[in-house]
Amino acid sequence: MIDISKVVSSLEKNYIRKLLKQGKRIDGRGLFEYREVTVTAGFVPKAEGSADVHIGDSRVMCGVKYDIGRPYSDNPDKGVCTVMSEFVPIASPMFEPGRPGEDAIQLARVVDRGIRHTNCLDYNELCVKVGEFVYILFIDCYMMDHFGNLTDTAAIAAIAALLNVNLPRAKIDADGKLEWDGTYRPLNISEIPISITFGKIDDVIFVDPILAEEMVLDGSIAFAVDEKKQVTSIQKYKSATWSVEEIMETSAKAVEIADELRKKLNLRQYTPKAC
Repeated sequence: MIDISKVVSSLEKNYIRKLLKQGKRIDGRGLFEYREVTVTAGFVPKAEGSADVHIGDSRVMCGVKYDIGRPYSDNPDKGVCTVMSEFVPIASPMFEPGRPGEDAIQLARVVDRGIRHTNCLDYNELCVKVGEFVYILFIDCYMMDHFGNLTDTAAIAAIAALLNVNLPRAKIDADGKLEWDGTYRPLNISEIPISITFGKIDDVIFVDPILAEEMVLDGSIAFAVDEKKQVTSIQKYKSATWSVEEIMETSAKAVEIADELRKKLNLRQYTPKAC
């Protein structure tokens, strides 16, 4: 991905910084005001689960597919879940075609940690036969429109898609072979992690940076928050330094914003019924 800090004029940088130091933002929001979030689930018929998420004008589409394979040797009774992200070139002139770069790999890992560290998935439930057959879930996140804060957008899209999964039931027949029993079931999602990202310029901290603000950030930090109001993972971007007091204050604010957002979105409404 192109380094956006090199394509922003000094005039624009100074204007954004000046506004933020006055407690204002170029899109009219307050420092801790989150953009509007919309979720559309189940829009990909051939995927086991899917979600199309907008945070403001930023958009991420996510689909979940599965395969049946062998488990890892150190976890013979647990299924596998893996996250991939792709920066689609039509999303921004800064995105280039080709293999996923460092930014795409990092984003996938951040989303993966948000899911893994909240223990929201029951990996034992994904086991069909210990040591032989387990479900392998593939969560594919596609950045479709880049207007800032893709971390939170992708994280919400991933958990919404998982909640929307309707998985074909596999079983072992009398001969020990794998077969399908013709029914479907949702995943047992015990937690709904929400990612909340803050930007920092000098000593000014603000939530949900848009693209223009990301261009001039000293750094940012993303918190994954579960339904128990616990911060389960943290990702720091760029070179900004954060004091202990700033980390404590922003994490408390992340818990507050995540709780409000989770209630507003009501993501469990997208869980299908077993059939």
